[in-house]
Amino acid sequence: MTELVPQNSVLPSVMGHLRALVEATGPSGSEEDVVQLVVRAARPYADSLDVDAFGNVIAVRHAAQAGARRCIISAHMDEVGFRVYRIDGDGFLRLEKLGGLDDRILLAQRVWIRTDSGERLLGIIGTRSAHLLGDADRASVVPYGSLYVDLGASSRQEVLDMGVAVGDPVGFVGSLTELGRQTGRYTAHALDDRAGCAVLLTLLERFHGTPPPVTLVLVFSVQEEVGLRGVSALARHLQGDVALALDMTAADDTPEFSGPHLQLGAGPTVKMMDASTQAHPAIRRGLLGAARKRGVAVQREVLKGIGTDAGALQYLGQGVPTGAVSVVNRYTHSPVEVLDSRDLEGAVALLEGFLHDLPDLDLRFVALGETGSD
Repeated sequence: MTELVPQNSVLPSVMGHLRALVEATGPSGSEEDVVQLVVRAARPYADSLDVDAFGNVIAVRHAAQAGARRCIISAHMDEVGFRVYRIDGDGFLRLEKLGGLDDRILLAQRVWIRTDSGERLLGIIGTRSAHLLGDADRASVVPYGSLYVDLGASSRQEVLDMGVAVGDPVGFVGSLTELGRQTGRYTAHALDDRAGCAVLLTLLERFHGTPPPVTLVLVFSVQEEVGLRGVSALARHLQGDVALALDMTAADDTPEFSGPHLQLGAGPTVKMMDASTQAHPAIRRGLLGAARKRGVAVQREVLKGIGTDAGALQYLGQGVPTGAVSVVNRYTHSPVEVLDSRDLEGAVALLEGFLHDLPDLDLRFVALGETGSD
């Protein structure tokens, strides 16, 4: 049987971080448990570490040389989920959405309700038994406003006695699990974007013994799924020469689609454009050049139906060269997202290579009087 992970691979580190991070429940605005995990993992390797008023974690690793360029890389800690909207008299919970959730996939899911004390209680999004469905039920999608969570309670008071209150965060249940046997493909909820956080933590570890060639500012942001709010607050005062977002993007390599644009296992993507960002040409060139130089397979991403923290980071100061790297993800914003672990390994290699090339990278939008291409 062949060994899937080489001895010098960064995969053990990435997957170890990811396994821990997806266990936490952290819908937008309730990322406290994820913050604790990130701070604990980053502190030994960062020269400075701060958690701002929004909840963003900012870890800085200084370059050895004074005046070196500063590179900001952001990955978000929050996940799509819900808040408790109402507690009915019969003990069922009603929900309000956080982020872009698809009503079609919400029925019959297990969820955690996290109380103010930090306790997590298991609930189930209820669904009609198959024996009680009519023809109209089988052909329709239940809107989320009609959904309810069964907590096992028989009255509102019983729910209150458990410590549940209106506004409590609700997230999907799941652990990181490999599909099949030795496929290197893993499923969990909240891979978007705990996988990006895991890559950043591994990247920080890579510079433990030797300072990076540029000052590295790693941002683990909050509230990305509800409008890039966390990093938008940081963009008002954070200083940098280059900014990158590290996020997940949607694969279309399953049978529903023909002629896939983005595929699992074909490498991380270099963003060309999305709904929030037109990637700066210098960053595109730098990322693609770093990949070519090191033999890292990458995919070019053009996807209008997505946005990342890069959409806010590009407004740093008077504007900085900004781009994004993504890891391809099947079944995004669902409890069963799927990624290929080798794409995570590629993301670490790509970003590390880009950082080593960055001191000499021409960051001009265009070299006037000269011509060139990506």
